Amino acid sequence: MNVKKIWKINKIVLPQHSDHAGVMWHGTYFNWLEEGRVNALSKAGIDYFDLSKNGFELPLIDTSIKYIQPLYLGDNITIESLFDIGKSPKIKINSKFINKHNKVLTIAVVNLVLVDKQNFSIIRKRPDFISKAFLKLN
Repeated sequence: MNVKKIWKINKIVLPQHSDHAGVMWHGTYFNWLEEGRVNALSKAGIDYFDLSKNGFELPLIDTSIKYIQPLYLGDNITIESLFDIGKSPKIKINSKFINKHNKVLTIAVVNLVLVDKQNFSIIRKRPDFISKAFLKLN
């Protein structure tokens, strides 16, 4: 049985994340999703900044977000993410924004690819140090 690792970060909706009605601004979701990815990579052994210094990037190629219920100023949110990394160049991350009552308020899917920074070409055969870290993410 293959059990997927769930990567979590906790966030609070602060005034800078919301509009005048106290509803979280849509751009904040993307910031938090990226923070979760960078945090998970770090815990798996890849510092994103070192990855970039070594000539690689993980750009977003497509995404979808389903807003089930709004997030409001002061809400405590846990973002749970599951990485789906196989042999394909695409790296899929499924995330849920969950409130303190364990209710899913938002569902997001983010797809990335590993690219060579110099020519922005997709890396199909990942270097060993990246493959090892990706195994820990799965």
